[in-house]
Amino acid sequence: MKDHVDVAIVQFEPRPLDLAGNLEAMAGAVRAEAAARPTDVVVLPELATTGYLPPAYSDGFRHRLAAAGDTIPGRATETLGRVARETGTHIAVGLTERGDDEELFNTFLLIGPDGETIGAHRKVHLWDQEPKYFSTGDRFDVLDTGLGRIGLSICHDSRFPEATRQQVVAGAEILICAFAYAPDPGVPADILTHRTVTRAWESSAYYVLANRLGSEYGADYAGGSVIAGPTGQVLTAAHGDRDPVVRARLHHRHLADARAVVDVARERRPDVYGVLAPTAPSQQEHP
Repeated sequence: MKDHVDVAIVQFEPRPLDLAGNLEAMAGAVRAEAAARPTDVVVLPELATTGYLPPAYSDGFRHRLAAAGDTIPGRATETLGRVARETGTHIAVGLTERGDDEELFNTFLLIGPDGETIGAHRKVHLWDQEPKYFSTGDRFDVLDTGLGRIGLSICHDSRFPEATRQQVVAGAEILICAFAYAPDPGVPADILTHRTVTRAWESSAYYVLANRLGSEYGADYAGGSVIAGPTGQVLTAAHGDRDPVVRARLHHRHLADARAVVDVARERRPDVYGVLAPTAPSQQEHP
């Protein structure tokens, strides 16, 4: 991992099914953040190019979602790749990806400061109505970047500790998870903080959770993005639209110190509880 990594989460509010408008707004947000302060990576939420789904399935909506979707490479990689080159930042963004044979994927894309796609994660654990719209991903990669080894995931993926554990065993140092989470009356209000702290602490890794703002199809997205360090400390947290951008500096020294005490990858006992096969770090073009 680089000596220090400056992270900015933009709690972006997408406009439903407006790919061009959302890309323009996100490009402006990245430029503004990079111009204001040192920024190594800007993280945007789940499905930031199109917005999220209505509560009930509709064939008509799926057709409109597909029309607003994007390929890799495509308009998102072109627009945000250009901004990444201009600003020298990495950009992580959630999008509706059109794959082969009319398949759609809920995808989280990482673009490097040279404007090239480093890799992308297709959501593995689909939630609620999502399986009616999206095909499932089938792996959790670790991407080698100039910032360090990064593992990507999306929202409901974080409910499954095996996912982040596999990435940590494969060498991940920074875990980034994109969310489109609206508070649930039956769930603690600070659940995103709990999730972030738990995944960071059990992994001895940095965990970056990026949630969105805005209202859509009756759901109110409250932000609440969080960044936690490798001993579970909260580095910074957001409290809704008062904090449209969440920032933190991640230090390699703190990661090294934490892993000198607890090195999860080394101290695991698969002889007792079974083998979790790692995915080797990769420089993947896209899924």
